[in-house]
Amino acid sequence: MTLENNSNVIVMITREVEDGVIECHHYWPISTKKPLELKSCRVFLENYQILQNFVVRIFQVVRKSTETSHFVKHLQFTKWPDHGTPASAEGFIKYVRYVRKSHVTGPVLDHCSPGVGRTGVFLCVDVVFCAIERNFPFNTMNIVGQMREQRYRMIHTKEQYTFWYKIVHEILHKLLTLK
Repeated sequence: MTLENNSNVIVMITREVEDGVIECHHYWPISTKKPLELKSCRVFLENYQILQNFVVRIFQVVRKSTETSHFVKHLQFTKWPDHGTPASAEGFIKYVRYVRKSHVTGPVLDHCSPGVGRTGVFLCVDVVFCAIERNFPFNTMNIVGQMREQRYRMIHTKEQYTFWYKIVHEILHKLLTLK
């Protein structure tokens, strides 16, 4: 998918295993020494860095048929518990900002486990950042409503919805204190 869409960022908002349940299968190599061999491509782990709230991995994806390569930044947020929300909105805001700075080409590929809760929060926060950058007015309820029209159950728990509002509040509060 990264090759087809020329995407340079994958956003992963889950750990591989949570509460003993596999939430996401390993689709990347675990070592910088040995690539992951897939049918049509080879994935190399070029580098990785473990930060306070997330892990940054750099992949080189090589299409076997043409030997063309593409670099992808894999950003895994690791501080979102299986049930509930992160303790700090600040850590998630820093993560979203890092994702936005890293994005250069193609669409951002974003996933959690089921693809609606954590992913929905991430996408809605990204929409708010876009609106602020462009000086567009926005309505938080409308943002979530429009997301839900496109994908059922986006931000599907009360805790996620509350966390989303907390994030928006912190972003707007920081903007006001900068003035």
